[in-house]
Amino acid sequence: MELNNFVGEQIKKWRLVRNMNQEELAERLNTTKQTVSRYEKGERKANQDVLFELAKILNVSINEFFPKTENESDKKIETLAAHIDDDVTEDEMEEIRKYIEFIKMKRK
Repeated sequence: MELNNFVGEQIKKWRLVRNMNQEELAERLNTTKQTVSRYEKGERKANQDVLFELAKILNVSINEFFPKTENESDKKIETLAAHIDDDVTEDEMEEIRKYIEFIKMKRK
């Protein structure tokens, strides 16, 4: 997946999690609804200043706008796996990881 598309999906995801519409986000970013729409569709690249401002507005880490590397995901799973019985399958571990992400999103 192209980085612009990934970033756009993340912007939309976190905007929705924060119950904001494109107009509200645009106002806080001091831009237009059309620009926010273009970011979300991956049609326009968000520069680093915009990403930092989005992270602040949406109350997320700047890292949310970049794909996780395999090493980061593996490290999280290994840490989690150290606290779970040996008979958990990889699919079950993935479900556990997704559930943890869901719980973390609810508190934000």
